Amino acid sequence: MNQKERLLKALNGEKVDRPPVICPGGMMNAGVTGILDNIDENHNCSVDAMVDVAKRINEDLGFENYGVPFCMTIEAEPLGVKLDFGGKLVEPLVKEYNEDSVDEIMKNYSVDPLKDYRMPVVIEAIKRLKNDEVPVIGNITGPLSTATSIVDPLDFLKMLRRDPDKAFEFLKYVNEYSIRYAVEMVRAGADVITFSDPTATGEILGSKNFERFVVPLYTESIERIHAEGAKVIVHICGKAKAIVDSMNKMGADALSFDSAVGMKMARRLVHTRLMGNVSTQLLNDGLPEKVVTATNVSIESGVDIVAPACGLGMSTPVENLRAMTGHVKDGDYSYVRGEVLEYVKDNI
Repeated sequence: MNQKERLLKALNGEKVDRPPVICPGGMMNAGVTGILDNIDENHNCSVDAMVDVAKRINEDLGFENYGVPFCMTIEAEPLGVKLDFGGKLVEPLVKEYNEDSVDEIMKNYSVDPLKDYRMPVVIEAIKRLKNDEVPVIGNITGPLSTATSIVDPLDFLKMLRRDPDKAFEFLKYVNEYSIRYAVEMVRAGADVITFSDPTATGEILGSKNFERFVVPLYTESIERIHAEGAKVIVHICGKAKAIVDSMNKMGADALSFDSAVGMKMARRLVHTRLMGNVSTQLLNDGLPEKVVTATNVSIESGVDIVAPACGLGMSTPVENLRAMTGHVKDGDYSYVRGEVLEYVKDNI
């Protein structure tokens, strides 16, 4: 069973020889400083460097996918924001938000994923990475996190409360071009689309607002991506127990949670495949043997796909990432896989 077959079977709820171990990209990327030696161009901007780094993450660190891009700023970039494009020590970030009203933004900006800014770079990288052995994952920043990268986050969160209809209109506008971008990724060769939405936490929104604002957007996104033939993973940060029921409605092929969520609890509540959730703080600061222990805990808790719990720091040691991936590949999981797979089949 090759890496692509393993991941796609796992996302289908089919039997696999062991869990896949992946680092999707986007917010959850392994483009750490330790593997960027001899990369002359900025891997966040150059298609050649982007492809090279994606392959290094697979070949040198052991993650069983190619995932691009390596940041969360691609979707906001065409909407009048100013960016720092990062490099070997820091990830890209928004330096200045668009100060126009959301009405003006929706009126004055249109986004073409095939032409605008770095979107074509990512799409070209996916075309070059497409293959029969290693799954290619295209990464999309979720609509709420994109919206709060375009306009000031505090202002937008206030709008959710004071003018929810206008806020939702803007979210739908953002979601529409994000879907078009995701569709072009799939047509270029992406096998899986991963959404990461750190702003869309139950702690920030509450369960009612998550149901009102987030669920409809993801439901539409996932339906349209499924129609193109790709699988979908959704990652939400923070304590998620209050929003799991809502997340179950969205139709994702897998749900991913950070280390604030206990995987045993999540396994009981989640009705689809479960991904996660090795602590990124431990991966950054801990010893390799502690990483192995944490990885094993995730597997024993019933995850179907092993992955870092959230975004990796650029200083994360490569030894710890190799310890994580190596343990997954070398372990014996027969004692948990049958029970977990039967649970999945009975609850979808």
